[in-house]
Amino acid sequence: MAVGFTIDVEKCTECLRCSGACSLIKTGKVQISVSHVVIEKRWPKTPEIWVCRFDDCDKPCIEACPTEAISIKDGIVVIDPELCTGCNSCVEVCPYRAIYLNNNSIAVKCDFCGGDPACVKECVTGALKLKEGSR
Repeated sequence: MAVGFTIDVEKCTECLRCSGACSLIKTGKVQISVSHVVIEKRWPKTPEIWVCRFDDCDKPCIEACPTEAISIKDGIVVIDPELCTGCNSCVEVCPYRAIYLNNNSIAVKCDFCGGDPACVKECVTGALKLKEGSR
């Protein structure tokens, strides 16, 4: 089963609803700076959307992690915060800039909201959609 997003940056209006929804689900409040989906505004050019691509990635983060904190569960790349030492290796190798260290120096990234991503539900333009075959 495919797990991931289809991303159409041409449809993105840079509204940040996806980032707001992500942060609300993860922290209980809208705090764009901790969202696991990042919109890099570039108006009048098309924006960049930085989020884990799951199926569209060779997953260099898994190999780069010296503590084996990163693994795949049900097609979703996950980070075990108990094993993460904050070494930054995964951040450096992620081709989609989808991993960052939080305030506790623990690597975090999109976990696909358990198969029902809040960002996709909130994207009214269709810039973010579930990949065909995703949950």
